[in-house]
Amino acid sequence: MEEALFVREINNRIFIRAQGHVTANSCPELKARVFDRLEAKPAVEDVFMDLSTCEYMDSTFMGLIVGFNKRFLRYSERPIKLSGINETCMKLLKTIGVARLVQIIDDAPRFPEPLELLGTGKKAGASLVLKAHEELMELSEENERKFSALRSVLKDAASEEEADELKFMDDKLD
Repeated sequence: MEEALFVREINNRIFIRAQGHVTANSCPELKARVFDRLEAKPAVEDVFMDLSTCEYMDSTFMGLIVGFNKRFLRYSERPIKLSGINETCMKLLKTIGVARLVQIIDDAPRFPEPLELLGTGKKAGASLVLKAHEELMELSEENERKFSALRSVLKDAASEEEADELKFMDDKLD
């Protein structure tokens, strides 16, 4: 099954569906859309994530789930809700510590159709991947050890990305 992320908002509720083997490459647009909406008015009442067609998720996507949950908890007294989780994904969510932060539900609400396909454009940059892994590293000492070398590499890459972007902007002004 092809990797894809879908989203739709109805009645101040965000519905997200993950499909296939979800990696960092499909995350930038979803992150921007959901973070922007969580910061906007009126307040989001619920965030539902359907993982019934998600075969696998990488650590960046799990870090994004943590980030969504942290942002949502700033305005709500309840966590985001995940449903339809297969055995492989549940094991990953438990091992990394994400499962204890979110609410795992058996009966998801009916998702509105159609959902909008996201993630077909901009690829994940080092700064997005870095932030997602920093979210995971905050969950446990084990995660801190597991991702510390990656964090070092990503920090360097994010600095290079930022310098390249500044140079590009400077060149455009000339």
